[in-house]
Amino acid sequence: MPTKPLSQIALFKMHRENLQKRIVKFYDESQDADSVIQYLIAVLIRQCLCISDFSDFCSELVREIFLSAEPSDMLRKACPLFRGYFSSGKEWEQVTRRLYKNRNEYHRYNNRLSDCKKYIFSKTTPIEETDGQQYKIISTFEDAVGKLHTWSLQDADKHPSSIKIDAVLELMSTLTIFEKDGIRRFVKLENSDIMNCTRYPKIRKGEVLKEIEAETQPKAEMTALTKVDVNTMSEQEKLEFVKQLLPEGIVLTDTRMAQLEQEKEENSAPDTESSAVSTNDQANGASQAAVKEPPAKKKSSMPRPMALSAEKSPSMNYKKPKSAKQKKREKNDELMKRTKEGKRNSRKRKKRK
Repeated sequence: MPTKPLSQIALFKMHRENLQKRIVKFYDESQDADSVIQYLIAVLIRQCLCISDFSDFCSELVREIFLSAEPSDMLRKACPLFRGYFSSGKEWEQVTRRLYKNRNEYHRYNNRLSDCKKYIFSKTTPIEETDGQQYKIISTFEDAVGKLHTWSLQDADKHPSSIKIDAVLELMSTLTIFEKDGIRRFVKLENSDIMNCTRYPKIRKGEVLKEIEAETQPKAEMTALTKVDVNTMSEQEKLEFVKQLLPEGIVLTDTRMAQLEQEKEENSAPDTESSAVSTNDQANGASQAAVKEPPAKKKSSMPRPMALSAEKSPSMNYKKPKSAKQKKREKNDELMKRTKEGKRNSRKRKKRK
């Protein structure tokens, strides 16, 4: 049964111990050094941009691959990134002699990785200094067929600059292990950004239970009150029942008593006032009959004309100015018209027209 390769989710989300066991097991069963080195490069990217500790990850396996595995282009490209795994100069010199023809070839591969090597082993923010804040890096890549897709890296460090993020993510374009439906996913980096994804718990179980208990008590009282039959109650019992339904601070007043008192005051007024008012009404009635009110003016449905401004808008003259030759010619024509010959000629022209 062929060994199943590690997925993208396993490389960027699995914990250190389990991930290390999976990679070692994969190499023991498949002896695929190129794929394992690409797995380790992905872990280096995760170590550089995340706050999780992946320092000296699979150090024994790295030394074994570069000292004993068959040389390949993938090993030559990735070798400068793992210089820190070899403490002694003799072992490192042995590695460079196995993989490269000469030192110039090694420097050529090393210069290609010079941009990301500045940041790949830089320290990240300790977990104790994050104050519970969580961040993630969202990047956009172009795949082998030119289609764009987004990729997010969880548990990211909040302090790295955009230059560092772009330089490190450029390493993703060198990896060929990530494919979907046979199409290579990470070919070209388009853009990247870091954002806060901290979740704040707004509801706690204990507080919610207390609020629910407080809300259920008045509801039970209301249901008990609504079951009472009002038809069998006396006037005093109805009054007490209504007082219980009113909210706090509201006083119930009997409006019927206020109306009766107002009617008594109106009836107790002297008759003299009513008689005087009646005589005045008769006199005023005759005068009102003689004088008719003028009919009310109907509002016209037509809109009122808009007021015109007194100032006239300046007129624009778009005629071409007359030249001196034209002015002289017109002047001579006017002088010619004043003579007898000129008048005759002008009349002839009018008749011809």
